[in-house]
Amino acid sequence: MIIKRGARRIKKDYQHKSLQNPFFHQVKKGTAGRRFFKYFISAGVLLIIVGLWFFLAASFWRIQTVKVSGVTRVAPGEIEKIIFQQTKERRYLIFRQDNLFLFNQEAAIEKIIAAYNFASLEISKKWPRQLELIVGEKPYAFIFQEGTNLFYASRDAYLIKEVPVQEEDKQKYLLLENRNPTSLIGEKDKILIKDVYLNFILNLADNLRAYPELTVDRFIVDQEFNTIKVKFKDGPLVYFNTQTAAADQVNRLVLVKKEKIKDNFNKINYIDLRYGGRIFIN
Repeated sequence: MIIKRGARRIKKDYQHKSLQNPFFHQVKKGTAGRRFFKYFISAGVLLIIVGLWFFLAASFWRIQTVKVSGVTRVAPGEIEKIIFQQTKERRYLIFRQDNLFLFNQEAAIEKIIAAYNFASLEISKKWPRQLELIVGEKPYAFIFQEGTNLFYASRDAYLIKEVPVQEEDKQKYLLLENRNPTSLIGEKDKILIKDVYLNFILNLADNLRAYPELTVDRFIVDQEFNTIKVKFKDGPLVYFNTQTAAADQVNRLVLVKKEKIKDNFNKINYIDLRYGGRIFIN
């Protein structure tokens, strides 16, 4: 449009005019993006809170059953009792360990091993509400006697008190008797015997089994230094030196029995093999 105003002609410039409609709200640039970002953050926080509640506090994951396998000497219920006692304990201050995600397997293993001295223990989480325990028991290595009390014992010198010694097992396992004036039973039912002594006894027992005519009644540990005594059924008490090879001493015993004692083995009081080639017979 051209407006005539005297001799001059002026052309209207619409590009610099404000053509906003006052009746409509205008969204400022960037406002919509910020609002979406706030909604996104709020939704994310809410999702995290719901997730934490579901996995850490919901009853859906609460431990209900404990399955124990591999035990023959302890009632499974005794082990389950330890597990359920731990589920009442706190973890991370505010949560309870009855939640399968929060149950501390390592702490439970330490408690059960300390209580029953198993050889091994594995705890697996079976979703959504079960724990599975696989126990490895220590095998019997010998029978330990102190006074009138008899106990099974493992090869690492721990007593196994959960099961009373059976009469028929006295013929199956070697019997080690403590004749010291003091008890050899220490903390956690560990026999206070030096490893060198116990290893010698077990090795000596293996060597003697090769000679059925030498029937052992019991092995004896007392205050005599570097000495293990063996009482033979219908035979003498024999002194062995723990610092000398067991096989060599057994060979000397067999030789002296065959060549010197012969059929008088049951009439001998004791044989002392502790001094190498010199053998003392009473």
